[in-house]
Amino acid sequence: MIEVLDNVLELHNAILVDDAVRKLSWKYYYSSEPTKPNKHWHVLCGHNEGECVAAGYDWAHYIFKAAKRKLDRVDSFDYERIYCNAHTFGIEPHLHVDDGQFTMIYYPIMKWKTEWGGGTSVYDNDDETKIPTYVPYIGNRLLTFSASLPHQAMPVARICYKLRSVIVFKCDVNNI
Repeated sequence: MIEVLDNVLELHNAILVDDAVRKLSWKYYYSSEPTKPNKHWHVLCGHNEGECVAAGYDWAHYIFKAAKRKLDRVDSFDYERIYCNAHTFGIEPHLHVDDGQFTMIYYPIMKWKTEWGGGTSVYDNDDETKIPTYVPYIGNRLLTFSASLPHQAMPVARICYKLRSVIVFKCDVNNI
């Protein structure tokens, strides 16, 4: 299942998140696929609300709560961790699957241009020979999909001098 939600946050809150992400102190050498060579920028926000707030990433937990309210799900869910990833031109992430039951990716950069690329491709099943679903990068958008689906951030165009950043939520359904 692949779901896309636009306008997840009210505009003024989306702008505040965009600003917060631009001010992050990024660390390089993170890999989406540990057995492969390509790396990208990464920041861990936390494993729960307390960790996010203590580390100054309360805005990340706020996005999760807003997304949870907007998603039409019958099950209860929470996140295992929240983190931010970033790419620039020349950094090409690997196709990979995630841990957890499903993944949510929030696109925070409000003035992202479509011609810069940087969206996400998700394969609707395990057959990587089929054409994936491409979700363009649009600020204040949330992409949700099963963590077992192969996916990857798409390359950023040479004409883009911005950091393609996303906020990722690794989620599990609560057993009630």
